[in-house]
Amino acid sequence: MIVFALSLTVILGKYILDQFYSEMNAGGFTTTKSVEVAGTMQTNFLMFDYAMVGLTVIMLIGLMITSFMIPTHPIFVVVNVIGIFVLVFIGMILTNSYGEIVAGQDSMLSATADSYPKINFLMSILPYIAAVAVFLSSIIMYARGYSG
Repeated sequence: MIVFALSLTVILGKYILDQFYSEMNAGGFTTTKSVEVAGTMQTNFLMFDYAMVGLTVIMLIGLMITSFMIPTHPIFVVVNVIGIFVLVFIGMILTNSYGEIVAGQDSMLSATADSYPKINFLMSILPYIAAVAVFLSSIIMYARGYSG
């Protein structure tokens, strides 16, 4: 959910930024310094593509560490199995929603989203990431045995 929300925020923010700078240039409100700052901002905004991948990796590492620290009982493995299916289902809904918002027929954001290939790839495999993350965290939680 966090990856979905931040991905849409980054792409929408880039779209608004591009529209603002194009209107600013068309209106004649440009100076040498403002053109330089706009170019720097548009270039630096692309780093969010890598930041989203980094955020996903850090959240997965945090999940694995947390899974190791949580005391569990083997009876709760049923909850994790159900959780995998629920999480994959939600991931599919979010992936389809992202695809419709960003690359749908009437989408204004498709040209902006093409600037972020890593975010697009991340959102296209979101259900798989969720399934593997829950599966690995379940293995980590229940492999160490009952600790209660």
